[in-house]
Amino acid sequence: MQSTYRSNAPISQHFPRQVYAGIVGLGIWLAISIWGFCGRGFVALILGFIGLAIALVVAAVMLAAFFARRRGQPREEPQAGSFAEWLGQEFESRTGRMSASAAAIQLLLPLAAVAFGMSLFAVVHHLDVIGA
Repeated sequence: MQSTYRSNAPISQHFPRQVYAGIVGLGIWLAISIWGFCGRGFVALILGFIGLAIALVVAAVMLAAFFARRRGQPREEPQAGSFAEWLGQEFESRTGRMSASAAAIQLLLPLAAVAFGMSLFAVVHHLDVIGA
């Protein structure tokens, strides 16, 4: 079995803004997908609170990033280069070193699976309501 570890590649410990933008985008997609189930009564109220909770988390992340950028807090490493260059680097996490592309996939994949799955469930729900 071959390892993807490259000792001569630059090492990063931070995700670029594009990864965080992906998290925010998938969170918004999930909230919209949840609203696809809203009907009447108690279910609409519960789904509304879930959507509100997701919106608050996304807003908190965006506000934290805004204020950190505004205060000019220095990062441990500069964000030089493009996103494609970052994907070619190594990423150092608490569990060890991996490729940066694998780290981004491991971060985004669970949220993407839930958002896309919820969209699929909402489409099936609407097709069932139309057919009934």
